[in-house]
Amino acid sequence: MKRSHSCSPGASEKRYKRVPAAACLTHDALKEHDRNTQSLSPLTLLDMAPEERCSSLSDVPIIPPPSTRSSQRSRSSSPSRPNDAQYRGGPLRRANIRVDEEIPVDISDYSTNIVFNVLDSDDDHLKKISQKLWEKSKELVKNASGETEWTEALYTAIDELRPTGLAIASNRDWRVDLKPPVHNPLPMIPRKRNQSQQTLPRNRMTDNLHPSPHSLHRVESTIPIFKLKDPRPDICVGLSDDSLSGFLGTEGGRGAAQNFLFDLQDTSTLISDPHVTPLNLRFPFLIIELKSGATGGNLYQAQNQAAVGASTALQILKNLAELRDTQDLDDENREGVEESRESTQAMTSITSNMVFSITTEGPIHELWLHFRRPNKYDFYMVCLGIWRTTLKHGSLDFLRHLSAILKWGNGEFRNSIQGILPGIMTNLVFDHIV
Repeated sequence: MKRSHSCSPGASEKRYKRVPAAACLTHDALKEHDRNTQSLSPLTLLDMAPEERCSSLSDVPIIPPPSTRSSQRSRSSSPSRPNDAQYRGGPLRRANIRVDEEIPVDISDYSTNIVFNVLDSDDDHLKKISQKLWEKSKELVKNASGETEWTEALYTAIDELRPTGLAIASNRDWRVDLKPPVHNPLPMIPRKRNQSQQTLPRNRMTDNLHPSPHSLHRVESTIPIFKLKDPRPDICVGLSDDSLSGFLGTEGGRGAAQNFLFDLQDTSTLISDPHVTPLNLRFPFLIIELKSGATGGNLYQAQNQAAVGASTALQILKNLAELRDTQDLDDENREGVEESRESTQAMTSITSNMVFSITTEGPIHELWLHFRRPNKYDFYMVCLGIWRTTLKHGSLDFLRHLSAILKWGNGEFRNSIQGILPGIMTNLVFDHIV
């Protein structure tokens, strides 16, 4: 039987009877509803007036699909987390952190002739530590141990090797304001395509003062935001607070020297202790990030973390250089001008612009050198070697290089820092008196 295409109001009301709202939901009521309610064909819907079509379909519940505007908005408000490769190519690159670069000739010569010129090989103390690390590494591999166990093993080795005057910390949050700055794209509102779409100058000025919320949301939602992850090294080594205070205290007293470092830290003039809760550790020069392949970690992740931590350590040294350079020294009213010049030269040397890091995946240990050129913005990360501590000779050779870095930190690196701080202390005290 053919259906009528008439869309007169009378026919429409006669054809579609409504079930009373108070009717009970019984089997008979449902059958009555089916008899009185006929489905609408596409042609019938097209022939009906818009208002009649809406009134006829008002009782039909509409279930929104999963791809509605609200669901899209909720997904866009929490963008997916970038993977490790995207993080290196995005935030790290935009922070001018360059991973796995070629080592320049002058940096290579310095590391060979200054840092690693003498490697301990016949040291019985070093051999005992190497033996313990080798045996522990084999045990951890056999037990498929995680990051915590590997961290404890390497922490123990470093703690037994470190000279007096160095401090060591593990798994402590660093201050986020010390991270290298990240360049983010600026919002760019596209120009109107033709003259007919342009508004009057007065309206245009009003639009600039009071832009449409929809246009602002559309522009802001398309701007990617890049940020570095907050550094939290598994292990870090730096100069102890007591040793620096003891050196500075030879001039004005140990208490005054210690207060001087605290004052610089608390006023954010120079933040030398990077930890959120300050520890007995300043100017970190060795960053260690550990992963375990048995629990899903890998070297690529450790390298990304070490890149941020070591660049932050370089940023601290950069801030020290800037503090020294921005002090207006009046040669006529200052004493010790030659000493100030020598400290400035020391600050621009390679020693004061480089740190080290170690990245691991289980028994695999990589050694990295990080450096920055004076008055430049790039942070470079170059690989110096790789060892496997489940091999006896690998464990020994790795610890020989680690021991050399610790001695360098307590020697050349310390001397470069101590060549700067007395001048800053003298100048700040003089300014306070004047």
